[in-house]
Amino acid sequence: MAGNHGVSRGVSSRVSRGVSLEEARKRPASEARKGARGAGPYLVRSGSVYLFQIRVPQALGGGRGTRPLRVSLGACSQREARHLAALLAAQARLRFERMLMDKDSRDGVEEDHAGVHDDVGADLKALLKIAGMGGELRLAADIASQAVPPMSAQEQARAQAWRGLVGIGREVAKGAEGNPIITDNAGVLSSQYADRLRDTVSPLVRPEPDAAASTPSGDRTAASPLQAPPAPVQAPVPAVSSLAAPRAETDHETGQDPFEDDDNDAAGYDLDRRHVRRRASRKPKFSRMAERYLAAYSTKAGEGNKDVRIARARCELFVEVIGDHPVDTYNGTDLQAWVNFLKYWPGDNNQRNPEWTAREIIEDNQDLHLAPVAYKTLVDGYVNTVKRVIRWEMTKLEFSDPFAGVRLFYPATAAPPKPAQPLSAEKISAIFREGVAGGMLDEAMLPLLGQLTGRRLGLLVHLTGNDLREKYPGVWVAQTEGIVLLDGVWTRVPYKTQASTTFFVLHEFLHEIGFVEWAMSKGDGFLFPQLMGLHDPSKSASQYMRRLFERVGIESGKGEVFHSLRGGQIEDMRDAKVNGRDSRLQAGHAVGDDEHSQYGFMSLTEKRARELARLPLNPEIDYSPYRGLDFETLYQAKRTYGRRPK
Repeated sequence: MAGNHGVSRGVSSRVSRGVSLEEARKRPASEARKGARGAGPYLVRSGSVYLFQIRVPQALGGGRGTRPLRVSLGACSQREARHLAALLAAQARLRFERMLMDKDSRDGVEEDHAGVHDDVGADLKALLKIAGMGGELRLAADIASQAVPPMSAQEQARAQAWRGLVGIGREVAKGAEGNPIITDNAGVLSSQYADRLRDTVSPLVRPEPDAAASTPSGDRTAASPLQAPPAPVQAPVPAVSSLAAPRAETDHETGQDPFEDDDNDAAGYDLDRRHVRRRASRKPKFSRMAERYLAAYSTKAGEGNKDVRIARARCELFVEVIGDHPVDTYNGTDLQAWVNFLKYWPGDNNQRNPEWTAREIIEDNQDLHLAPVAYKTLVDGYVNTVKRVIRWEMTKLEFSDPFAGVRLFYPATAAPPKPAQPLSAEKISAIFREGVAGGMLDEAMLPLLGQLTGRRLGLLVHLTGNDLREKYPGVWVAQTEGIVLLDGVWTRVPYKTQASTTFFVLHEFLHEIGFVEWAMSKGDGFLFPQLMGLHDPSKSASQYMRRLFERVGIESGKGEVFHSLRGGQIEDMRDAKVNGRDSRLQAGHAVGDDEHSQYGFMSLTEKRARELARLPLNPEIDYSPYRGLDFETLYQAKRTYGRRPK
C-alpha cells in the first residue's frame, strides 16, 4: 500500500479490463514461447501446419522407444485440427484393438499347435499393418476435411421447399397462437411448396405405350417389359488433396461447371475462392511460402516476437478463407474477396469466439454489432501481409506479381485512423500530478519522459540503467542497444525504424530532479521492472497510461493519447526553431530520402545536443510534482489488485 512506501497517495490497486492477474506474474521464457494454449490432444504443430500423432501400443511392438504414427493435417484452423484429430484417434484405436484381438487369437492357436506358425512372419505382418495405418489415416483425414460442395440450383429449390413446409407445420402446431395468415391459408401454401418440391424430383423413365409396336419383331430385347434395366454407371471418385478440399467439377444435376460464367451474374469475389478452378502450377503453395517468410521475419525480429505471431495468425486466416493455392495462381479477385470477407471481421481479438470458424464469426457479425477491423489494420495488417508473403520469393521462383496494377475497394465500415490530438498544458499538468500521486514509477515518469524526449512508449519501457550516459560534458543521452536480456532470452526492443536506435537527448530537467543519476545507478537492470515482468510490456504500459489519462478526465477515443505527449515535444521543437533534421534525430524518425539529408553524422552533434538539452520548458505546464521525488521508493512499489483507495 502507499503507506508502506512513503508516497502521498495510495498505490493503484485497481486493474481494469485488459491487464489480468495472469499477466502481472513474471512468466518464464519457455512458457512465453509456447503460448497460452497448446495444439490439442493427439496434435503437434509445425508452423501453420498441424500434425496428428498417436503412439502404437506396447503389445504391438510400440512404446515410448518407438516413433509415433504421424499424419499431416495441412494448414487449417485449430478447431478443425482438433476435430480431425478426434476422428483419426478413434479410428486408430479401433484398428489397434482389432490387431490386438487378432494377435491374441493367433497366440491361442500357437499354444495348441506349437511350431505350426512362424512367429517372425506373424510379427512382420503386424508391423506391415501398422505401417499401412499411416496411409489409411491420411486418407481418412483427406476425406473428413473435404468441404461441402456448393448446392446446385435444384438443391437450393428443394431445400427452400422443405423449409417452407416445415415452417407451415410449426405455425399450425401452435394452434391459436400461430400466425393467422399462415394457418388460414395452410392448405394453399402447402400445395404450392409441395409443387415446388415435386418439380425438383426427376420423374421415372417409362417406355412409351407404343414402344413395343415400333420395335422390330426380330429384336425383342429392347421392348421386353421383363428385361432388367442396365446397371447405373458409377462415377469416378475424385482425387483428394490433403491441403485443399476438392471442388465439384460439374453440377451433378445439370452437368455444367458451377464456376463457368453461363448466365451467372455473380462477381468472382463473391464465389468461394477456396474451390474456384485455377490453372495448374508447380510453384509452392501459400502456406509453404508463409513459413519461409515468417522464418526470415523471426530471424530479424526474434523468436516469439508479437508481430511475427500476429502475421502468422493472419496468414492462417487467409488460407482458411481464400484457400491454400500455388502462389502464382492468386489474382486481384482473391485479394478483393479477402477484403470483402474482412468487412465483418471483429477488430477486437477478445470478441472473437475461439471455438468458431472464421466463417461462423463473420456470419455472426453480419449486423456489425462488433466493431470491424479499422482501415489501417485492414490495409497494413491483413492485405499487405498477404502481398508480402506471395511476393517473398517472386524473383527467385520466376513468376510475375499477381497483384500488379490491382485496385481494391475498401468497405466504408473500416474506420479511418484517428490522428493524435494535442493536449492542453492544463491536462498535461493534471497527468503529471496524478501519475506522481499514484505511487508507481511508470505512471510518474513515462509521461514526463514522453513529453521531454519525444520518443515512443515501447522504447521508453525497455530502457535500462546502462542505456543512459553522459555523451558530452553536461549533456546526458539515452540509447537502446536494440536487444535486451529478458528472462534469460535475448529479446528485440520494439523500435519501429532503425533511426529509433540512435541516442536521444535527456532534458537537463531530468538531471536536475535526480532521475538521471538514479537511473544510471541501476546498471543493466530495467528502469520499469513492474512492466517488464508482464507478458507484453509495451501493450500493458499503453493500457496503464490509458487508465491514467481516464483518471484525470481525458476521454478515450478522442485522439488524446500518450502519443500526444510525443507529438507535443515535436511541436515544441518546431516552435523553438530547432533544425528539422535534428528534431527528426531526436524523435527517432528517418532523416529523409534526399541525398543532401543523408550527408553528415546520423547522430546529434554536441552543439545540437546541448541546444535540445536546454530547450525552454513550457511555463504553463506544472513540473513541480517531480521536485524532491523519491525515485527508489517508486521503483520498489508493487501493484496490488482490488479497489484503488480514495
